[in-house]
Amino acid sequence: MRKEVSTTETSVGTLARGLDILGLFVRAAPELSQSEISAALGLPLPTVHRIAAVLEERGMLERDPRTRRYRLGIELARFMPPLLAGLELPEIARPELSLLARDTGETVNLAVLQGGETVYLACESGDRLLNAQTPVGSRLPAHCTALGKCLLAQLPDELARAAVGPEPYVQRTPVTRTTWEQLHKQLLQVRRVGVSQSWQEYEIGLAAIAIPLHGARGGSGMGINVSLPTSRATREFRAELVGRLRVTAGRIEASLAAARGH
Repeated sequence: MRKEVSTTETSVGTLARGLDILGLFVRAAPELSQSEISAALGLPLPTVHRIAAVLEERGMLERDPRTRRYRLGIELARFMPPLLAGLELPEIARPELSLLARDTGETVNLAVLQGGETVYLACESGDRLLNAQTPVGSRLPAHCTALGKCLLAQLPDELARAAVGPEPYVQRTPVTRTTWEQLHKQLLQVRRVGVSQSWQEYEIGLAAIAIPLHGARGGSGMGINVSLPTSRATREFRAELVGRLRVTAGRIEASLAAARGH
């Protein structure tokens, strides 16, 4: 019996270490060497080598033949469709997002906050030739995107600050806010008006407007946005988009409540 328990505990420990290794690529960097994985997780190098080899064999990790550095494997993409299928909100929201994209001609997104990143769960594109598309499953930094700031603003200050991590934050453009003091001022504004905006903070030439969705995922923060080139983001059009986003959010919230029998 003791041998069976010991084997089980060893298997569970190995699984936990494997998951820690996969998670490191999300938290730390898109590519990592075995030595970097070992140092970051405090694991012996032979342990990292053994687990990484299994993950590579299963397609969960890929190794660059030139640099010998690992990155997440394409096999993980197979988890995305069933994952999204298990989330009721994207499917409930999609018709309304599609309608907004059609009426405005711009790209409309739905996202949730995970750590310091905005994770995109739905994306509907309008008919503009020049538009900003973010593939489902994409992760963008929260501190410099409209959706990210919209989601951070739904958290208490201490949790929002912990989510974005240590300063200075990554500077994507010359106008990216890289300190908590700068970001906090924006979050206070978002809380006051209920709207988050990004103007070339993530990418030059890109603007976005986001508002929260309430009553989703058991109270966890979600939001929707419209992203568009700055060349089309006039003051008048942005004001129109805010109104349209609020109407869309209200319809999604009502549909969600109806689906839950509220």
